[in-house]
Amino acid sequence: MPENPISEYDKFAYPSALYPQSHPERLATIATLFDLQPARIDRARVLELGCGDGNNLITMACTLPHGSFHGIDLAIGPIRRGQETIAALGLKNVTLRQMNLLEAPADLGVFDYIIAHGLYSWVPEAVREKILAICREHLAENGVAYISYNAYPGNHVRDAARRMMQFHVQQFSEPAEKIRQARAFLKFLAEAKSKPGVWQDVLRHQFERIEKYVDAGFFHDDLSPVNQPFYFYEFMQAAGRHQLQYLAEADFTGMQLEGVGAEAVEVIRKMETINFIIREQYLDFIVGRAFRQTLLCRQGRQLDRWPKPERAYDLFIASDVGLVNSSTNPVVAGIEDFRRGKIVIATSQPVLKSALLYLEQVWPRRVPFSELLTKACDRAGRAALESDRRDLGEFLIRCYGVGIVDLHAYASTFISEISERPMASALARLQVQSGSPVSSLRHLPLKIEDAMGRELLRLLDGTRDRAELLEQLSKTKFSAPVTASTDGTRPDPSGSAGDRMAGQLETSLINLAKLGLLVG
Repeated sequence: MPENPISEYDKFAYPSALYPQSHPERLATIATLFDLQPARIDRARVLELGCGDGNNLITMACTLPHGSFHGIDLAIGPIRRGQETIAALGLKNVTLRQMNLLEAPADLGVFDYIIAHGLYSWVPEAVREKILAICREHLAENGVAYISYNAYPGNHVRDAARRMMQFHVQQFSEPAEKIRQARAFLKFLAEAKSKPGVWQDVLRHQFERIEKYVDAGFFHDDLSPVNQPFYFYEFMQAAGRHQLQYLAEADFTGMQLEGVGAEAVEVIRKMETINFIIREQYLDFIVGRAFRQTLLCRQGRQLDRWPKPERAYDLFIASDVGLVNSSTNPVVAGIEDFRRGKIVIATSQPVLKSALLYLEQVWPRRVPFSELLTKACDRAGRAALESDRRDLGEFLIRCYGVGIVDLHAYASTFISEISERPMASALARLQVQSGSPVSSLRHLPLKIEDAMGRELLRLLDGTRDRAELLEQLSKTKFSAPVTASTDGTRPDPSGSAGDRMAGQLETSLINLAKLGLLVG
């Protein structure tokens, strides 16, 4: 991190972003599974180090109005932009400060959650030690710290490509030219030999990776003068010096053994009963992990590495899972497959099948465990037994591990049912006016690509009913509903122009609700 207040991030801003995996609600959920008993989410105290323009924190502050959120960043420009957004929204629960971390004062306060995303690997050693020292000195007793970093062994190949690109671009001074030259150079290397080989495959894979990057992200990540990956055990040695211990990964699925061969699973299972750090390190060796999002807590906190079914009882569950064969009757005995994205899970138990069907029916609402159990047993035609409760808890944790369901420590602030006078979040309405990506209250970045969706978001301030919305929308010709949705719904093309517009409006409102953009 440069000592000069005018940093590289002032000269060439890092893209504004959201990091769903860093949300305190995610951290609290995983901490709960490992029996840490974290602080209540609705009143969480959160500190983000290297917060940029604060978009990540500001979105959290909008979702958790009774929490307190504090951000620190070296770059002046991003902090000022974030402060302008805070002022425009009238938020009182979030503050951003321009500061060198090495000069962070002792009176920062105590925080339930400390976040450092995209920072640790990209700063000098003294700043890395300061990040861990801040976690040690300012983390609450049952607090959780999130630190992401590039990891070995997966980053060895990326290191090679990065260093070759850096060698090539050292003759150029402007960021835009460095970016253009680096991309072209790696493409040249990937295509330089007439005969294919392992090295060319490696270079081609790296070129495909950097092609997916936005320019600013590529510049600050791959072309940064500091980009230091670590083996997991090295990171944990550093954390241990600051009296911090390993809790888990923010990517819970990455801790699972899905896809690992039977012999390797047996070896890993033996390791995890002796030393969980070694277990995780050997798993990295097996899968070639290149990036970690590690959760730390204070040493001395008692953890349970094997989540019990009852840990799910106070959580909320959501999923857009669906039956693979929709023509079957899932309540009838027999194995049924359920799919979410590319993940498929099978079960033969009627209560568990009914639970997944109910989640699909009410998506994206987060359902309390007790409600899900009651609805699933009702659908299966039986009263809930204690065995059903435990089976469902165990099943949901297993589903969470493979990505079939989402577990949450907090209900939500977005709504799934559309009111008479719909209202989009103030943050989304502000962002859509500036042309920025929109921050969903599900803490996901969205691009509203069609004109009707953008105009509709701007109009959804809670003062207009559907007739008034249609009157405003009719002043401009639109041909499609909001396209950020993935459910494929479209209005009926038949009928009058007014009917079609009304259909488009209703479809767009439904999609905006599913995307987590409506609050009333």
